[in-house]
Amino acid sequence: MTFGNGDRRAGKEASLGELVAIATRDMSLLVRQEIDLAKAELGRQAASAAVGAGLIGAAAGLGLGALIALTIFLGELFTWAGLERFWSFLITAVLLLALAGLLVLVGALRLRRLRPPRRTISSVREDVALLRHPVGSSTAGRAGGASAPVGAAPAIPPSRESGQPGRAAGQEPRG
Repeated sequence: MTFGNGDRRAGKEASLGELVAIATRDMSLLVRQEIDLAKAELGRQAASAAVGAGLIGAAAGLGLGALIALTIFLGELFTWAGLERFWSFLITAVLLLALAGLLVLVGALRLRRLRPPRRTISSVREDVALLRHPVGSSTAGRAGGASAPVGAAPAIPPSRESGQPGRAAGQEPRG
C-alpha cells in the first residue's frame, strides 16, 4: 500500500495510528512550506515597499526644494514689480500662509463629515443579538422582511438531503 509520503507497506495493512502519524507529519510539512512561501513573498513585497517609500521621500524633498525656490521667485517677482524687497517677501509669506490656512480649513471640513459606519454597526449589533438569543430572534434587519411574532419559531429552510425542514437525511424528528 502506498501513502502520500511514498512509504510502502508490503503485505500488511497500516494501523490507524500510523495513518494519523503520516497525515500529521504531511500536514505539518505542508504548513511549514506554506509559511516559508508566505515569508518569501512578503520579503519581496517589503523590499519593493521600501524602495517605493524611499522614492516618495526623495520626491517630497525635491518638492520642498521647489517650493522654497518658488517662494524666492515670487518674492523677487514682487521686487521686480517695484516693491521693496522686505515687502515683497512679506507679501509672499502672507500668501503662502493664507494658502496653508485654506488647505487646513478644507481638510478640517472634510474630516468633520466623517461618520461611523452605521450599517456595519447595526449589522454587528444584530449578529450579537442573534448570538445571545438565537431562538425566536427576527431577521428583519438582514432580509428586509417582517419580524416573526414573539414566541414563534424562526423559519428553517429544508435541508438538501431529506427535503424536510431542518432535518438531515436519516435524522429522526425531536419529540
